[in-house]
Amino acid sequence: MEKKKINYKLAAFLLLPLLLWPLSFIVLRPWFVYAMAASTIFLGSLSLLWFRSYIRFNTKSIAYAIAVGAIASAGLYLIFFFGNIFVSMIGLSGQVSDVYGMLYAGNRVAIAVILPFIAVFEEIYWRGGLQGYARKRSKIFSKAPWVASTAYYSLIHLSTLNPVLPLAAFAVGLVASLIAEKYGIVASSIAHVIWIEAIVIFLPVI
Repeated sequence: MEKKKINYKLAAFLLLPLLLWPLSFIVLRPWFVYAMAASTIFLGSLSLLWFRSYIRFNTKSIAYAIAVGAIASAGLYLIFFFGNIFVSMIGLSGQVSDVYGMLYAGNRVAIAVILPFIAVFEEIYWRGGLQGYARKRSKIFSKAPWVASTAYYSLIHLSTLNPVLPLAAFAVGLVASLIAEKYGIVASSIAHVIWIEAIVIFLPVI
């Protein structure tokens, strides 16, 4: 019986977040934004290098992608605005403050500049390469590849040891994955960038 060959490239592609998320969120916490930028740019670059043909960049016009992204970002912001009220009611407001404290550890201007890079390269990896691979090559997730990317994106945030972050990742992941599936990652990237700049820099919920 012929042994199945291990796809080491795919294994590395899928397993790297298991290393990079705890490294960024816990080990390199004082430099979180910079560590996360390096991690996401690395993962996004691998997606473009190895799985570019699977990535759905844009299915509509740029103007349409901007409109969809802007509307989705407003929806995401409202989810987080009311979500913050809910987590405060159940006694987890300290966990939200902890996330903001980690984000604000560096220079605010530098953070505002770096956050869009994190958002875009996260989209290239999670909703681009990973979701595209699930769509094209997975027998289980081919009809609903957004399930694979949303589930993994949510679960990887368990490694941060902050109970609020997997819930937040689920909300962002679900919205971004559905947008990317229908309109492409240009639209989901626009949504992610506008939302993260609003929630962190311009209109923080706390």
